[in-house]
Amino acid sequence: MKIVSTAKEMQEIDDLAINKYGIKGLELMENAGRGIVEALKKRFGNFSSKRVLIFCGKGNNGGDGFVAARLLFNMGIHVTVLLLEKQADLKNDAAINAESARKLGIKIIEVEKTNVHLLEHSLENCDIVIDALFGTGLTRPVNGHYKQAIEKINQAQKFVTAVDIPSGLDSDTGRLMGTCIRADLTLALALLKRSHLLFPAAELVGELEIIDIKIPSEVIDSQTIKVQVVEEADLRPWFRKRSADSHKGNYGHVLVIAGSRGKGGAAGLTALAALRIGCGLVTLALPESCQKALEFHPLEVMTVPAPETDAGTFALSAKKILLDYSKGMSAVAIGPGLSTEPETVQLLDELLPVIHCPLIIDADAL
Repeated sequence: MKIVSTAKEMQEIDDLAINKYGIKGLELMENAGRGIVEALKKRFGNFSSKRVLIFCGKGNNGGDGFVAARLLFNMGIHVTVLLLEKQADLKNDAAINAESARKLGIKIIEVEKTNVHLLEHSLENCDIVIDALFGTGLTRPVNGHYKQAIEKINQAQKFVTAVDIPSGLDSDTGRLMGTCIRADLTLALALLKRSHLLFPAAELVGELEIIDIKIPSEVIDSQTIKVQVVEEADLRPWFRKRSADSHKGNYGHVLVIAGSRGKGGAAGLTALAALRIGCGLVTLALPESCQKALEFHPLEVMTVPAPETDAGTFALSAKKILLDYSKGMSAVAIGPGLSTEPETVQLLDELLPVIHCPLIIDADAL
């Protein structure tokens, strides 16, 4: 599973790595900048002919951008930094990396309200844009020349790589706080953030990659982060390799009780899902009028017609046939498309307590 952090949790992890484990902030920033460059190399291969334009803010996100600028410059790549603050106002690690870039001779243009027109010319003459304006700490809508810069970046339609999250997003909620960067590639630093996955923010993330900035696993494991994302590798052990001499009877029999007039598709999809996850046998119980339509969809599923109400839902008199079929089943799935017709609800009240096998209850059966 992949851990998904909030802005506060990520800040606590950074602070712990620096203050308890003695990892310098400059080192983490160096690792982030190197990760940005490696991601671009992986994406573009030999991109020595590309012109890279890096937009930097005044915080650590901007510092990451200055590290990337230095490393790209040392590779012989044409790189320009647009700093949306005065360099003299930068602090701590960001200031150190900005000064290092300046001393190397990297072109740094300080963009203010009075010279915003420089943005258009710079964007016209670049191939790749790196958004290092804001990280996870943004708490209010972007305004002023920052807003104008983001609008110009989006209009330019260049390949945009966002550092950690696209600028303008609320890191924790998925909200768009006004004008936001629309990225082609987002490089999450150390951990995924919630807005990488929550909409509408997730629509602006583009391709998503996690950059390892070398925070010790002990630091991350010491935090009680509650949100995680399930990956394919987490589920693969559930699907055991099957013996060559086995047959469908070795892999369980599931009864699906679902559907009503006009909602037969929900029943068919539930039965199909049971097959897809590996059930050997699937029987689908339906109201009589639905059974005829779904008898051959999908072909592998057996069907059972049950008494129905005038509304085309399961009737109370269906209890006996459903209970009889549930006996000996490996599991019963019930609910999708059942409807909340009063007689069907009464059937559920009487049927569910007397089914004595694992039950998956969903939708209208809840």
